[in-house]
Parts: sequence; structure tokens; C-alpha cells
Amino acid sequence: MAFEVDVNKVLETSMEAGKIMLENGAEIFRVEDTMKRISSAFGVKEGNFFVLSNGIFTTGLDGNENKCFAKVEQVPVHGADLLKVIEINQLSREICNGQYTLDEVIERIKNIREGKKKSKSLQIFATALGAGCFAILLGGTIWDAISSLIAGTVLGLFMVFVSSKYLSKITGNILASALVTIVCLLFNDFTSVPTNMMAMIGGSIIPLVPGVAFVNGIRDIGDGDYISGTVRLLDSMMVFLCIAVGVGAVLSVSSMITGGFVL
Repeated sequence: MAFEVDVNKVLETSMEAGKIMLENGAEIFRVEDTMKRISSAFGVKEGNFFVLSNGIFTTGLDGNENKCFAKVEQVPVHGADLLKVIEINQLSREICNGQYTLDEVIERIKNIREGKKKSKSLQIFATALGAGCFAILLGGTIWDAISSLIAGTVLGLFMVFVSSKYLSKITGNILASALVTIVCLLFNDFTSVPTNMMAMIGGSIIPLVPGVAFVNGIRDIGDGDYISGTVRLLDSMMVFLCIAVGVGAVLSVSSMITGGFVL
């Protein structure tokens, strides 16, 4: 395919694709590979991409070495939306097969970024269902699952309407874990049904656990991306610590009031 390379436009497009992937939980090597595929497919020579957990550094030359591009872009840390990662990853392979022009790629990437957002009710439902199911997996009974489902609903409401809007990540995780622990304690104290507090609390806090970030941190270190891997692991460990503080504080206060732990 013969065409004049607009190196700025191509690498801007590559960076946008990489930014979407990085924002939504992709591994560092996958982001770099996708950006290389897109830039190479459209004729950029010597495209160089250095990706960190919250930033992308890009340089490149066109085929005639008379146009150069250099840009650094900060990428805020968000949650994970693996569907967008899959869509961008697949798009890069279709680009390599010559299925799109550059303008079509730009439009596709825009559509992926503006993809249909999950409704608040769906997020709350998924949080509640996940909490209930994990209570079963952790050895709880159906009553424990129901309690965790209700605690998960409270957690979902808190995360959607309070934490994400008004609280920092650390404060939000501490208060969220404390809140679900209080709900579980209330079920244990004010219902006559035997309960497994460990299963109830464990299932309820699972939606807070940053599993994708933790696993990707380990994978990044395994791939030699030590800086990004360490940052992701540290971020995950901070969340784990916040959860432990929230749960531990409520259980400690409960033990002072009732005279013993309920686990």
C-alpha cells in the first residue's frame, strides 16, 4: 500500500489506542505491542514507545525520515474494563491485515472510547451478586450468601453514589469495607439464623479487591517492566491495607462492646 505517512496523525492515533488500553487494565507489554502494530501498519519508521503504569512516551519517524514526532502523555489510573482492551487489541490485528484506513481507525477508536457505559443499577447488581456468590465459595450457607448479597447491595450504592464522587481512593476503601462489616455484624447479632461471619465478610469485600491490577503487576514484573509492575503492586497492596483497616476497626470496636470476636 503506497501512501504518504502523516506521522503525527498515526502516532496520535496509536497513543490514543494505547491510552484506552492502559486506562482499562491492560498489561504494559500488550499496550506497547498494540501501539507498535498500529504505527508500523501505517508506515511509521522507528516508532518507539515507553509505557509506564500511568504514562506513555512516544517518538517516531516517517519512512523518509523527514518528519518526526515526540510526545509524553499522562494516563490517570482508572478501574478495569477488559472489553475495551479486547476491542483495541482486535482492532490492531485487523489494521495489520489492511482492513481499515487511518480515518476509519480513528473513528473506531473513538467509538470504543465512547462505548456504552454500564448503568449504575447494573454496577450495583453485579456488586451484590458477586458478594453473594463469593460467600458461598468461601464456605458460607445460603443464608450467609443472602446476607452478603444485601451487604454487597449497600456496598454498590456506597461506591456508585458516594465513594466515586466525593472520596479519595484510600478513604473510600476504608469506609466501604467498614460499612459492609457493620452490615454483616448486624445480620449476625439481630437474626436467629446461624451465620459464618468469615464467609459473609469475605464475600462482601471481594468486589473491592483489585484483582486485575494485582495480577497485572506480577505479569509486568515477569515481563521485565519493573517500574510499572512495582507501582501496580504497591497500589494493590494499599487497597488491601485499606480493606484490612476498615474491617479490623469495626471488628475491634465490636469486640470491645460485646466482649469477644464473632469470627
